[in-house]
Amino acid sequence: MVMDDLGLAAESILIKAKQLVFLNRQLKEKIKALENTKQEMAGKLAKQAALIAELEEKAVSTRFASLPGNKDSLQARQKVNELLREIEKCYSLLNR
Repeated sequence: MVMDDLGLAAESILIKAKQLVFLNRQLKEKIKALENTKQEMAGKLAKQAALIAELEEKAVSTRFASLPGNKDSLQARQKVNELLREIEKCYSLLNR
């Protein structure tokens, strides 16, 4: 009877060991998949960072293009000033 118990215990240990090996393989595959996803995300992040830098550079150049001395900028400022004067006139008429 002791031999039967030892055989059952050994078989139980063998089954549990096989389960652990199987789970270990699954976890290794999952780790590999996550590492691939991490690399893809790092690549996307680098592309987004480059795009942000490019857009910031364009924004700076756009700001410099609108500095005084640029004809379009001067005309726009004059138009804004005209509109402000009209708004002030309307506001003063409303306050009377």
